[in-house]
Amino acid sequence: MIHSHLLALLVAYLLLCLGYALFSLKTTRSPLFRGVSLIYLGVSVGLALYLYNQLLSQPRPISQEFFNSAEEAVVLATHPRSGEAIYLWLQLPGNPQPAYYVMPWSGQAAEELEISQREARERGGRVVMNGPFNQDRRHGLKAEEEERIFFPAVPPRPPLKEGEVSGAPTAQRFERPE
Repeated sequence: MIHSHLLALLVAYLLLCLGYALFSLKTTRSPLFRGVSLIYLGVSVGLALYLYNQLLSQPRPISQEFFNSAEEAVVLATHPRSGEAIYLWLQLPGNPQPAYYVMPWSGQAAEELEISQREARERGGRVVMNGPFNQDRRHGLKAEEEERIFFPAVPPRPPLKEGEVSGAPTAQRFERPE
């Protein structure tokens, strides 16, 4: 969604530059000024494309996500930088592509994230971020103290088959041939 807005802004800027260059070429007879107009057009197109590419590779601040009201998101990867920020790669519901976000550093959130990752790894689950775009909790204003931001989501256990016992390993459940 943000990609289409940036693309529209880029196209509008390039059309404005093209209009300026064409206006300059049409209204002047000086070859020097015409050359400067064409150079300006070339530089502005190159600079706009370069900056657009650089902007797309940067993470979006999680506090500036205004149009997404997802209740939770799956955390695919993280990179906490102590005292600086927590970088997150999130899979949002209803969106096939993951998104790259950055949230302000919080020692409590970093600790919850580390504990949740460890628990999810041990149990074979994933880490889920609760209310990723809830503005209150991103800036240290804890709306609900007991609610965690990150938690492990363990996959549900498949139902037991007929004759299986809950606690026994599979290897011990076979019947002895007689």
